[in-house]
Amino acid sequence: MASITVQFHSLYRLYLCIDRLSLQADDLDEALGQMEEKFGSRLREQFEKRGIELDQKMQDFSLILLNGINIRNLRETKLREGDTLHIFPPSAGG
Repeated sequence: MASITVQFHSLYRLYLCIDRLSLQADDLDEALGQMEEKFGSRLREQFEKRGIELDQKMQDFSLILLNGINIRNLRETKLREGDTLHIFPPSAGG
């Protein structure tokens, strides 16, 4: 099991009152599951207070980078000791 760092950015820091934490997980799915369990409902609740309805998992409405690479572009999902997940709220604009 790898010890990884999860770092929250932007509004997620405000909504969750945390900027980073450590997790133990073997792979990305396990880490994301832990994140959803700990923070998913709190994030959805914060968005709903602002008129945004979300019924998806946290990973579906967030930008998540593993060591700087978007997780949607990864083939390998096994985590290594010292990896960092960066989690950003959804954004729009141009």
